Amino acid sequence: MSGVAITGLGALTGLGSSASELYARLLDGQTAVRRLPALQGSALDVGPLVTVSLPGDGNEDGRALLSSEPRASQFLQHVAHEALGQSGLAFSGLRSSLRLGVCIATTLGEKAPWLHGLESLSRDPAVPPQIPPYGCSLPAEQLAAQLGAERVRVISTACCSSNSALALSLYWLRRGLCDVVLCGGVDVLQPFVVSGFRLLRAQSQEVCRPFDVRRSGVNLGEAAACVVLEPEPRARERGQRVLGRLVGAGLSQDAHHMTAPDPQGRGALLAMERALSDAGLPVDAVDFVSSHGTGTPFNDQMEARALKLLLGERSRHVPVNSIKGSVGHTLGAAGVLEAVMAVHILADQRIPATVGLEQPDPSFEIDLVIGGPRSARVRYVLSTASGFGGENAAVVLAAGDGGGLS
Repeated sequence: MSGVAITGLGALTGLGSSASELYARLLDGQTAVRRLPALQGSALDVGPLVTVSLPGDGNEDGRALLSSEPRASQFLQHVAHEALGQSGLAFSGLRSSLRLGVCIATTLGEKAPWLHGLESLSRDPAVPPQIPPYGCSLPAEQLAAQLGAERVRVISTACCSSNSALALSLYWLRRGLCDVVLCGGVDVLQPFVVSGFRLLRAQSQEVCRPFDVRRSGVNLGEAAACVVLEPEPRARERGQRVLGRLVGAGLSQDAHHMTAPDPQGRGALLAMERALSDAGLPVDAVDFVSSHGTGTPFNDQMEARALKLLLGERSRHVPVNSIKGSVGHTLGAAGVLEAVMAVHILADQRIPATVGLEQPDPSFEIDLVIGGPRSARVRYVLSTASGFGGENAAVVLAAGDGGGLS
């Protein structure tokens, strides 16, 4: 099947407020994972987390996690501006010039203001509560209205929402339903999700260690990311540089357990096989795998098995990394963040190491990037994601016009 051009990137993470900052700090082996002073001594002091600061908002201590501010919408606006600017498309005035699609992944949407409104019911029943509307779709709908988008969709398939959104965006463009798609992912931390992962005992008490023999769980993080997608002939026609290409996507469902993945990795394997088939590529074309790599005992074991089944003897020679030790597990934003990193890797030919990984689990027969960035010939990237409920989604990205992006 045909692929589409990636012409703009945007990212907002604990490592910085742009896509180039994200990649540079990943290469440097930096991490934004830490305990947050504002949560110390509270029920939300569950271990290290990753918080994000918009320019000038002063959220370094984590206080914003306790606020009712509409932070998801703010995050999404920030990365949309960055991605559209790089793509040569203005943030405003798109309505008359093209058929724009907006496809946004999230697990929570804009939940914090709604939760604070509900809390007011218990504080003073005599005062009529001011409860704002809630829906996963609010940040995306607001953005789509500002941009004059003709088509908008919100994808919420747990932690593989981003890759599912990339898959739908690819479908829209292949079918000619849009001229350009702004595909993004966003999630912000607030008490609901932090408490939920604590109850699941999935949160690590230290910096997470993807694929490490001592791995003990995730570090939750917040982030937003966007990519601008369009048919390559259209990008060429308007003289826009092609940064990379989205060439394939595949989805699957384990149907195994509400929260635990299929331990044999069969669902993840099927999604990866479907993504490669959709791209018209053999397994031997995979040069690098951006893994889900959450640092939980079950996910990493499942994913390593799936990669061994997919790659066969090549599993010991195809580089694999995870960025969750650097930016945390960013839920609905995770896959698009990895796509942003992948486009930089395809241009720069350097793969960031997995922060937190020091002692690879000896049972994993995969080539983990450890200790520092690795130079490698990378033409095709396979990015994987899995989520609660047995969801799996994989995408394949390919090189663009070459040259550095920073």
